[in-house]
Amino acid sequence: MARRRSQDTPPLLDLKEPRQFDEANVARLGLISIQERIPEGYASWEEEFEVLGKPVKLACYANPNVGGVPHGLDNEVSLALIALYLNAGSPPDGTFTTTAYQILKLMGFDTSGYYYRALKESLLRLTTATYVLSEAWRADGRWQSVTFRYIDKLEFTSGREGRLDRSSVIRITLAKEIVRSLQSRYTKPIDIEFMASLKRPLSRALYRLLDAQRLSPEREEPLGRLEVRLMEWAAACKIVHKRPDKVRRTLEPAHRELLERRYLQSVEYVGRGQHQTIVYVFGEEAGGIPDAEAVNLLVAEGLSFTSAYSLARRYPLAHTRERLDRYQAILEAGYRPKNRLGFLVDVIRDATGKYERPIRAKRLPRKQAVQEEEEARRLEEEAAREWAAMPFEAQVRRALQVAHLVLRSRVSVGELEDLARLMEAGALEPRRLVEELKEALAVNKLDDWLERFRRGLPD
Repeated sequence: MARRRSQDTPPLLDLKEPRQFDEANVARLGLISIQERIPEGYASWEEEFEVLGKPVKLACYANPNVGGVPHGLDNEVSLALIALYLNAGSPPDGTFTTTAYQILKLMGFDTSGYYYRALKESLLRLTTATYVLSEAWRADGRWQSVTFRYIDKLEFTSGREGRLDRSSVIRITLAKEIVRSLQSRYTKPIDIEFMASLKRPLSRALYRLLDAQRLSPEREEPLGRLEVRLMEWAAACKIVHKRPDKVRRTLEPAHRELLERRYLQSVEYVGRGQHQTIVYVFGEEAGGIPDAEAVNLLVAEGLSFTSAYSLARRYPLAHTRERLDRYQAILEAGYRPKNRLGFLVDVIRDATGKYERPIRAKRLPRKQAVQEEEEARRLEEEAAREWAAMPFEAQVRRALQVAHLVLRSRVSVGELEDLARLMEAGALEPRRLVEELKEALAVNKLDDWLERFRRGLPD
């Protein structure tokens, strides 16, 4: 029997996965500066650039007493509010209730005093800053001019000196313009897990803006390549200093991390001075939201959740099923790969057609065996790097997502809460939990694993 949460303990984030969508206008227009820091007193900006081939004008007028224009961390807070609104059932009036603790957990941040202070400042900036958009807001198939504040109304309980803390309850009413867009599904998918795993606020903000250009409601297929003029991109990013060399320096750390994480395949500057163009080529991690069934199928074959999640984001379910059938047919024909998981990934990724006919030989050329070994080693190193890069709160959230995905109806919400508490207390290591669940799933012993877990819970 799972333990009940005591009345004195604040509730955990609802363990249903928040719907992973972003409002397309907000994300594409870059209403929140990607910069982690802005000059003191920087309380307004006015910008002009092109969106979907159309010139638009944007302005933001903010309060210098609460940190100026929205920037940095506000990107993640604003996205978390959209996720929580959608997860609350998309109330027509735009009003929903959450807690400061839940917002920080969803963002993958430490629930320490620093982040509670930063969250309050962010919410105040999003409540006080006014946006004036001229022929820039897309709604009902038309361009509109709108003026609004991201948060239309903010109420919260607080502790000493008005501070947010673990018990603070927050009631938020989103701008009606944003609510209308979300209600009419003028949205784009976004991988919140991937975004939360990025180390720098700058990288997370640039990822959100880039992904909004890559995936647009106006296009059926995602862009594989984005070409944009440097100074227009500086305006879209809301970079304060517009000198070309400073713009490049501002973007460099985010470019580096997005290249390392393979969201970007390459970043190239063409031309000189203010006439430069940036050419982005998106990488293999720039996929869509993965199909849960595809993730399950790949994990069942023994892949780590990280690798399964990556492949399922890159390839559709039909492709995954077809390649798994082909992989099984090759094994049944007698082929014994030197490294089975490396071979599996190669079959799924192959674009040359080399596996279209069954392989009946016991062994493939040594070159193939070496490739399999290298792929397996890369998968292990990739998983280790990703776990190491994630803040502890994000590791806990990822492990809970795996548990919910793998155990499904076998496990109660209370038992998922028990898992969360054990991990937060240090009694259970998140990555070890994922590995145990993967191993149990691969040998069809999830019920045995769950029984052992239940026996270990205190009465």
